[in-house]
Amino acid sequence: MSQNQIPIENNQGFSLASSAEAPKGPVLLMEKQEAHDQFHRKSQHDLTVLLRLTTVITLVNLGHTAESWFGENITVITTTTINDKILSKLEWLEELEIVQAFEPDFHIPCDYPDYQTDDPDLRHNHVWNCLEGTLWIAQNLAGTKTKVLPLIKGATPEERRLCYQVFDHLGINDCVFYGTQYFTANVGFYQLRDDLRTIVSEAPHLKIMLIGLQSPRWLTQLPPQIVAAAGQRWINEVQLREVPLNQSQRLYEPMERNINAALGHGQMPITAWTSRAEVTA
Repeated sequence: MSQNQIPIENNQGFSLASSAEAPKGPVLLMEKQEAHDQFHRKSQHDLTVLLRLTTVITLVNLGHTAESWFGENITVITTTTINDKILSKLEWLEELEIVQAFEPDFHIPCDYPDYQTDDPDLRHNHVWNCLEGTLWIAQNLAGTKTKVLPLIKGATPEERRLCYQVFDHLGINDCVFYGTQYFTANVGFYQLRDDLRTIVSEAPHLKIMLIGLQSPRWLTQLPPQIVAAAGQRWINEVQLREVPLNQSQRLYEPMERNINAALGHGQMPITAWTSRAEVTA
């Protein structure tokens, strides 16, 4: 697929998540740690968990699939939003083989770095490579249990337009935004909020899973299109390792309620009604 060629197929032949099945609510970023393992094994809740591909590789090397490790009742998402140095060495075929072996419910494929400070041509190429890799992964996962959740990328409207065009042609309404770097790079919540408002103004039909933020206080300030929140705040909220496991399980319940109450209820930016045609034209 060349950069002048946007795919025009329907989603036939692609393993893509539908809005009815896409993750909603809190998503627990987990690692292969004893405390994490005990928490999900003892949980009576309908958990949704997120695993970095580095953790998945460890589990696959131990002979596990998503179901053998988490059981039948936990929704498992795997993601390529990992350390850039590791990501740069990851080929699409290797990624596909890992995901096929692990058999998660959802996969977030083919992340590429796209920092504001990068050369514009490099950013553009990385956005395109992410989209092309996402389509390749989605085609090769067709017929399996794993559905693809694409990343929305791009530091400029022109770069994001590539995502919107591909999403529109394939009927994709659910996607993922990686927000962790706003906090690790000290950019901050307010820039994240502004960037999400911009995206929602450009594509108000999209439903977004946000990675990197689980604070209900902040989630209430985000647009209603943010429908799922992934991160590791849950560890502090349930006081993992600090209180007995049964107490941690009880502490999860108010956390889940608070996140669900905060999601999907923020204010729609007024520009959402005016700029969609400008961005996709």
